[in-house]
Amino acid sequence: MTDHPKPPTFAQRIRAAKPRDRRYAVRDDVIPGVMLRVHPGGERIFVIERRVRRRWRYATIGPADSITVPEARREARRIIAGFLDTPAKTTGPRTPGRPMTEFAEEFIDRHARHWKPGTLETNRDIIDKRTLPAFGHMTVDGITVEHVRDWFASMAERPGVANRSVPVLSTMMRMAELWGYRLHNTNPCKNTRRYPMAPKERYLSPEEIARLNAVLTRDEFYCPHVVAVIRLLLLTGCRVGEVLSLEWDWIKGKRILLPDSKSGPRTVWLSSAARAVIDAIPRYDADCPFVFPSRPPTRPIGNIGTHWDRIRREAGLSDVRLHDCRHTWASVAAMNGVDMVTIAKLLGHALIETTERYTHLSDRSVVDAADRVSNRIHAALAGRGAGNGGGSSHAEG
Repeated sequence: MTDHPKPPTFAQRIRAAKPRDRRYAVRDDVIPGVMLRVHPGGERIFVIERRVRRRWRYATIGPADSITVPEARREARRIIAGFLDTPAKTTGPRTPGRPMTEFAEEFIDRHARHWKPGTLETNRDIIDKRTLPAFGHMTVDGITVEHVRDWFASMAERPGVANRSVPVLSTMMRMAELWGYRLHNTNPCKNTRRYPMAPKERYLSPEEIARLNAVLTRDEFYCPHVVAVIRLLLLTGCRVGEVLSLEWDWIKGKRILLPDSKSGPRTVWLSSAARAVIDAIPRYDADCPFVFPSRPPTRPIGNIGTHWDRIRREAGLSDVRLHDCRHTWASVAAMNGVDMVTIAKLLGHALIETTERYTHLSDRSVVDAADRVSNRIHAALAGRGAGNGGGSSHAEG
C-alpha cells in the first residue's frame, strides 16, 4: 500500500496563505464555520460563520497576527456556546463597554482600506470634529437613538455637514455590531432622515465662459499653471483632483489614462483644444512626474482655491465653484445632442442617474425643443406632413 501524505493542517494552510486580487477564506477542518479571511490588502482575520437554529450567525474572532489557532478555536467555541445559549443570556454585546474614543481609532485602522485617500481624510475629519466631541465620553453600546437624534438636530444650521456626518457614524455602529461591541440590529442611526438639500444646478452660459476666458487670457503669464488647470477642467469635464494630480506618464496621445479616480481607473478623451493646453505646459524637469507640481516638486499642487476666488470675482462669477466647470461640460454635451450613456462614460460615472444631475438643460434649449415638436405637429395638422420629407397619411395605409 502507498502511504498518502497527510493533508496540511489549518495552521500550515494559514502560514501559506498569501493575499490575492480578491478576498478568500481558509476554512478550519476541526471546528465547522471557523475560517481565516485573507484580504487583498494583506489583512488576515479569524471569523466564524455558523448556522444555528435555521439562522446564519456571524462573528469576528480577531486578527491572525495576534491570535494563534488554538486561541481562535477556544474563542470560537465560546461564541458558538453563546449562539446556542438561551436568549436571556445573550442580551448584551460580546465585548460591552468599549470606549468610543478607543473604538474610533480601531475603526479607522480596520476600515480605512475600504476608502480612497480623499474619502479617508474627509471621514477622519468628520470623526475628529463631529463624532467624538459629541460621543467621545460614551461607550459604543451606550449610544441610543435619542442621542443620535439630538446630535443630528444640533447641526440643523449646517445641513450639508449633518448629512455627511450621519453615514459615517452609521457605518461605525454597523461595524461595532459585527465586531461584538453592540447588539445586532441596534444601529441608532437607522431611519435617521437627512435634511433636504436643494441641488446645486449651476453651469456657465456662453457669455459667462467668454468673461472667464478674458480673465484667464490676461493671467496666462501671471499664473500659467492655474490657467491651464481651469481650462482643462472646462475642456475635459474632469474632477478637480483628477487634473491637479495629473502625471506626464498618464498622458498618451489623445487620452489620459487615470490609474484611479472616484469611480476607479478610467480613460479621459482629449479634444484637440485640451491637448493643445497640455502641450503648452512647460515641464518642471525630467525627474518630476507631475504636470502641476508644488514647490518643492515632491508632490502635485494641493488646490488653487485662492487663485480661483480672485479669478471668479474678477469675471463676475462669484457663485461659481470649480466643480461647476464639470457641470458646464456635461450640460453643453447634453444640449448638443450627446446621449446620456456617452456622457456618463466620458465623465466616469458608474450610474447614469449620477449623470442626470449634471445635465441641466438651459431654458432656451428646452423652448427650442418644444418649438420644434409643436411646429412639426402643426405642420401635420395643416396637411404638410410632420417629417423633413413630409409624412404619409394614415388613411392611405
